[in-house]
Amino acid sequence: MKRLLLPAYMLVLRVASLMVPREARRDWLREWTGEVWHVLNLQAYGKTAVFVAGAFQDAYSLNVDLRRAATRQTHAAAASPALCLLLLLLAGVASLGMAYLLPGTRAALLPSPYNDARTLVVVSPDGVSRSPAPSISLEEFRYWQHAAHGVFSDLAFYQMARKQLHMGHDAAVEISVARSSGNLPALLQTSGFPAAGHVSESGPRLVLSDALWRRDFNADPHVAGQVVFLMGEKATIAGVAKPDAWRLPGNPEAWLLESDSRMESLAAYSVGFVVARIQPSLSHDAAESSWHMVVPQKDGGIAGFTCISVEHYASEPFVFFAFAALLALLALPATTSLPLGEYPYNPRQQSLLLRLRRWLFLAAKLMLILPVVCFASLDVAQAFSDTQSVQLIVTFAAMLAALRWALQDQRRRCPVCLQVLRNPVRVGQPSRNFLAWNGTELICVVGHGFLHVPELPTSWFSTQRWLYLDASWRSIFRPAEIAPTT
Repeated sequence: MKRLLLPAYMLVLRVASLMVPREARRDWLREWTGEVWHVLNLQAYGKTAVFVAGAFQDAYSLNVDLRRAATRQTHAAAASPALCLLLLLLAGVASLGMAYLLPGTRAALLPSPYNDARTLVVVSPDGVSRSPAPSISLEEFRYWQHAAHGVFSDLAFYQMARKQLHMGHDAAVEISVARSSGNLPALLQTSGFPAAGHVSESGPRLVLSDALWRRDFNADPHVAGQVVFLMGEKATIAGVAKPDAWRLPGNPEAWLLESDSRMESLAAYSVGFVVARIQPSLSHDAAESSWHMVVPQKDGGIAGFTCISVEHYASEPFVFFAFAALLALLALPATTSLPLGEYPYNPRQQSLLLRLRRWLFLAAKLMLILPVVCFASLDVAQAFSDTQSVQLIVTFAAMLAALRWALQDQRRRCPVCLQVLRNPVRVGQPSRNFLAWNGTELICVVGHGFLHVPELPTSWFSTQRWLYLDASWRSIFRPAEIAPTT
């Protein structure tokens, strides 16, 4: 009888085992096979069928328990400090990658392409030296060419304009052009600009930006030497500038290099930018990034000018970020509570290593927040014309919100395992707030303790308090979930 019933029972068990997750199916089947053998050895043939039928319910219950355990592990992993730091790191990498892709922010990240960039300066009148706007007249530039040899070793003038570029075959496009003196590439001392050679009287030379070359010239490698028409005038293409060759004010798509005689034909009151090389004898102090000079005027007065190093323009975004971040740090106490709560010392569950790990976790979050906000603010500011003001506003708001989040996240974590506390429960009645404790209670799912957060701070319960759980509470939690505390 036993030999006839056993194959049928085993078939039923194998069907029921399909409900069990694969990783536990083999052990479950072995256990039930042994139980069936035990029942059959007792000659309880009538009860064996009922016993085997219970395998379906057991398989279903085991499936539910294992799925719940997997869900708890998933939630624990999602609330883990390692995942929090990893997400911040990924956000920082993403914002850095976006900043590198945007031309306006990539210049602040890459090293300067100019030789001795500290002596390469942009000259502006006092009061507007920080603003990248044309402010020097061509007449002043001509005067400095003859009278400022003791201050500058070389000077170049350029002004921004929108002009029609005709490339033949009735193809025309409006581009932003920097019309400059012919010595501009030599003044910059960079390999990013092609050698324009001598700008003759016959016609100017045109240097294309990498973006314009790829967009409108189909990245033609033989574009140098071609003749185009810029506002009806012939210009010979001298070559293509590298993507990061330009770090000066303005965002030109091409550079029109003019001869001295053609520059003389411009109106004396035309304003533009003046780029110069400071004499090495005047720039011996490496800590300086700006120099001031006084120039006598024709009417007998004196005008002051400031020479700002090109390196300063590259570091300006980080200076604005530091200033806005400092303002956010000063405004933080007015927007949120700084204390993290009361955590009584427990030698069994709060060793020196655990206390140090908690503060290192907070410091790591703050350190990762800085690059995230910095590069993200640079990315957002590139979408607006006034990048400095936008960067200040975005940095202040984002840094203030990030600091508030860092403190709030730290308060909602277990001081032992740094897991996010869960299962909030309301305790007490608001009407008895001054007689008994009233607020929210959160628990560490690992079993390290409770966090009591008051609903209304009082003189005797003004901040959240942590309560450690002793060993008697461990029976409530799964043994595998209890993490070591030393």
